[in-house]
Amino acid sequence: MVDDYPKQVQLFHTALYRFRGVLEVNTGLKPLDKVPLKDYTLPGKMGDLPHALLRRTQGGLPCEAWANTDVILSYDRAGWLTLEFLAWWVREQSRNGEQVQMRPQALSPLAGDNIQLGHTLKFVVDHFCLLSNNNSEAMLTLLAAHGKSLNTAIDHHVDVLGDLLVETSFEPTINSLEG
Repeated sequence: MVDDYPKQVQLFHTALYRFRGVLEVNTGLKPLDKVPLKDYTLPGKMGDLPHALLRRTQGGLPCEAWANTDVILSYDRAGWLTLEFLAWWVREQSRNGEQVQMRPQALSPLAGDNIQLGHTLKFVVDHFCLLSNNNSEAMLTLLAAHGKSLNTAIDHHVDVLGDLLVETSFEPTINSLEG
């Protein structure tokens, strides 16, 4: 796994890649208060926004940023059980006050004559935070904290997760990712 992401994002990605069922992970960052409501209906990247959440508040909050971590899972037991564990972890984070959610995402079953059904499913972990002075440091800190929290949850459940993991123990830090 080689990332061209900041070290804090790599920490979260590394935690996700501990699961055999995780095939691909990508994270993007977007300031939500700059996206007009009328743009929500646009295709492409605008189609990936957490629409229901944003419509409830008539758009992003002032200085709010959204990091979307796309997680593509294998279509097998490992992927399915990884999804269940991640769904639990996100739920617990949210219950404890973190501004995070997880949702499925897919493209249309057909694109012209091409059948896409069965090939586009992914899950998005949405991370939200307020930025000061449009500085992304708060979001990077949040992603590093989520990586640490997920690693801790994995470590506490190694016996249950068993063969779902690529490795059984890993304590990454920002410094351990520098190379």
